[in-house]
Amino acid sequence: MRRLWMLGVVLLALVQVVPAGAQVGPNDATAQKAIVYIRTQQAADGSFAGFGAGSTADAIYALAAANVNAAEFKNGGASAVDGLVKAAPDAAKDVGVAAKFVMAALLASQEPRTLGGLDLVTVVENGFDAATELYGKDVTAHALSILALGAAGEPVRLAATAKLESLQLPDGGWSFDGAAATGSDTNTTALAIQALISVKGNADVRGKALGYLRAQQNADAGFPYSQTSQFGNASDANSTAVSIQAILAAGEPLSNWAKAGQTPLDRLLLFQNASGAFRYQDTPPDDNQLASYQAVPAMLGKTLPLEGIAIALPSVEPVVPTPAVGSPGQLPGTGATTVPAVLALVAGVLILVSGFALRRRSI
Repeated sequence: MRRLWMLGVVLLALVQVVPAGAQVGPNDATAQKAIVYIRTQQAADGSFAGFGAGSTADAIYALAAANVNAAEFKNGGASAVDGLVKAAPDAAKDVGVAAKFVMAALLASQEPRTLGGLDLVTVVENGFDAATELYGKDVTAHALSILALGAAGEPVRLAATAKLESLQLPDGGWSFDGAAATGSDTNTTALAIQALISVKGNADVRGKALGYLRAQQNADAGFPYSQTSQFGNASDANSTAVSIQAILAAGEPLSNWAKAGQTPLDRLLLFQNASGAFRYQDTPPDDNQLASYQAVPAMLGKTLPLEGIAIALPSVEPVVPTPAVGSPGQLPGTGATTVPAVLALVAGVLILVSGFALRRRSI
């Protein structure tokens, strides 16, 4: 009878501890080490250190990918949601950053139209320039805006999709500012691929873009910013992470991108330091904030706009594409309790009741 009683307690405890529908993936422990480091980068106001307001959005992407509730993630009194709200006015000054905050707000179960008293969805929509047909001033902001509007359930202008496709350079990539003289890079290209997938853009354009990424891949299976970068072509954690996201979003298994038996994911994990943080490159080996934020979604197989874990608000209907083929098992959001969790709850209650009845009978 005592064993029956304890089994009921354990089942009920599991319903509380294990998130609804949670699946334990091979990289969960590695991701949790990174989350421990990310907590050390949280300021007293809840925001995260890095390169401006956008770093707080990047950190929330990491938390959401690891199924961590941003409202409860604190390093002191303020939560990550508090930090997002505080940084919203700065985010609203730049269309690309505002777009990142729209997605971060959705992932944190916040309304992006009222975040910090600001309507960031409208900021993004109003950032469209009819003359350039771009959201914002560059390709990165444009791609982020397409992703954000889709995630928020808002229409993306057909002209915006066509413009992104037209800015593809002959080598299949995109440059940061859209200019051919600047040269393609993996980071902008990876964002463009995910944006075009989110709006079902031209398949030939996307295929050519994947060809560009393959041409940029190093022998160690990682990716540099670009093979022609003035800073060198060594693999780095950031470029490898965003390239992984683009590959998975395109539905390709990472095993198809293996080099000498090592996949891009294997290479990404080698950038992690003992602290849980990721370094930007192998040398110097210093902990890097942005690399750490960006590595977590990639190692967990999450692609922008982190579909499958965004929490839809009553007034928002996010576009949820089919999960990428070959991607690691997805960690779910904190939405509705799944059937197995409900069954566990019912079983736990019944066992507790049975145990209580037996106990009453034995008295």
